[in-house]
Amino acid sequence: MGSKYDLYWMARLEEIGVAVRAAADGAGSPVDVAGVRGLGNRRSWYGIAEVRGREMTRSSMAHTASLGRAVAANGMCAVWPDRTFRFTVSTSGVLTVTTADHGGRPRWASLPERSAAPRMPSVTASAAPAEQWPGAGSPSDSQRADTTRFYFALNELADRVGGTRLLRDCTGTQNWPRHGVYFFFENGEQRADGSRRVVRVGTHALTPTSRTTLWNRLGQHRGHLTGRNSGGGNHRASVFRRHVGSALIRRGNWPEGLLASWLDRHDPSVWADGENIIEREVSRYIGAMPLLWLAVSEADDRDYIERNSIALLSCLADGQDTPSDDWLGRDATRPEIGTSGLWNVQHVYDRYHPAFVDRLAALVESTP
Repeated sequence: MGSKYDLYWMARLEEIGVAVRAAADGAGSPVDVAGVRGLGNRRSWYGIAEVRGREMTRSSMAHTASLGRAVAANGMCAVWPDRTFRFTVSTSGVLTVTTADHGGRPRWASLPERSAAPRMPSVTASAAPAEQWPGAGSPSDSQRADTTRFYFALNELADRVGGTRLLRDCTGTQNWPRHGVYFFFENGEQRADGSRRVVRVGTHALTPTSRTTLWNRLGQHRGHLTGRNSGGGNHRASVFRRHVGSALIRRGNWPEGLLASWLDRHDPSVWADGENIIEREVSRYIGAMPLLWLAVSEADDRDYIERNSIALLSCLADGQDTPSDDWLGRDATRPEIGTSGLWNVQHVYDRYHPAFVDRLAALVESTP
């Protein structure tokens, strides 16, 4: 007896075949398969299937297992017998196809941004461990594959939480998890495929005595909405604000005395008015950044995800995505920022542990 999904996939084989051919050429041709969601009542419609030649080699959910069987039986992948094709259905109902050359470098088809709430453009990747990926033989290829998997996990996270939020629009009344890891993007800072790249990773409450919540930390980065210094903030309570402010001061050719005061850990004196101006500029700059957040209850997990994400993405540790020539971070006082491509200083020289991407993907999968 066949699956209830079989007829749906059989009717879509022509479109799927186009996506397979595009993936084989290293291009993208996503397919809208939102109609499959009308065939059941699943908690999540995310799923994968892998096909090599005329055989389905792996699948994760009933609806994608049916897809894999239909594709394998049709023989559309048999033209490239040395490649494994991965079929991924996102929670939003978009099918993408990726392929890896046997013994060579992975090639990816791209998934476009949804037209819903503001969010990062999509990318494709795999939830499988790096060592299972064909072509992940050299360190650079492995890091490239793991970076793609990292961004796929963030894309899935965006689907689950309803897209990115702009920090300037965020308040403590929104539905934030108590503990988590956050990822900031910047408009204009792009990956090679045109999607936005992560420019800062952060977390909070890593010590047993800390009571800081995720929103506490994000609120410190956002700054004040009301009060005597409305629109400003306190860069002495947010290292993120301090880094951005120092770069704004240097790029704006402000007096050296203001920069020295800004970097002083103590309260300002004669430069208080100048600092207030920069605080407001920092709030505007950071406030325009889209962000994603991931609920992570355990401090050890938060530390693990944060430091490995930074190590994976940092150009000082062979990260794959370089900052643009005019990125503000290039004017930061800490040289690690401009060179790494991240508004981070810690962990930018570290080597990442490939297994962290699997942990990240698992945490994303547990997001309601």
